[in-house]
Amino acid sequence: MSKTAPAANARNAYPKGLTTDFRQISPQNLFDYVEYFSVSIRPDAPAPELSCNIASHFLTIDVDEEAVLGGFLKTCDGEKDYADDNKVVVNAVPSVMAHKRKRAKAAARPGEQVAAKVSRSDENGSWILASVQSYSRDSESYDVQDEDDITKLIRLPYTNVMRLGNGMEIFHKGSPCMAIFPETTSFYKAVVSKAPVWRVDRQGTPICSELILKFMDDEDETGKTPHRRVPSRYVIPLPELYFEDQAP
Repeated sequence: MSKTAPAANARNAYPKGLTTDFRQISPQNLFDYVEYFSVSIRPDAPAPELSCNIASHFLTIDVDEEAVLGGFLKTCDGEKDYADDNKVVVNAVPSVMAHKRKRAKAAARPGEQVAAKVSRSDENGSWILASVQSYSRDSESYDVQDEDDITKLIRLPYTNVMRLGNGMEIFHKGSPCMAIFPETTSFYKAVVSKAPVWRVDRQGTPICSELILKFMDDEDETGKTPHRRVPSRYVIPLPELYFEDQAP
């Protein structure tokens, strides 16, 4: 398994729930953002990876709301230029509250399918396909239902719930991941075994509809591990990468 291929998958998935779409911004403006905020990114990063990194950074910016509103009102009253002394205060180092706001913005919505860890163990297959019923901002917890047993409501911390893919996550050949094993509703560890094939949708956005994987412990009777096709929606980063930049 390649040790260099993952390329920080946690930062290569475009944040769900973010209304600002950096994928529609010109590359030059994206690089201006990177330079201004000193965002860490590979110099040869392709446009999808660049926009994903910037979007993830944007969610961590802590804004002084009183300064914004005060400056806006004074500008409306014609008292002074907003730029004088009511500038937006930006803190590039995320605070605990900033992380909490970021997690709330990125939380899965009711009715959305997610990967949920319902077992205390970390064994392969401990994450399953579930459906979100609700999310609590205060406790940062989800109520979910197992897709195979909708009679049971399960409460889980946010660290036990991962949103599914949208076809724009950056995976490379050799990237470790988790994916639903064909004809099951459980996620198992795997590795991307062939370079993903990208296409452009009607909006001009690059997407990848499926990935070819090799699953862990999936050897056949000859000892060979077969390639398996999995819709990209059901391929997600490993938990430690997914939650890497969400911790307080």
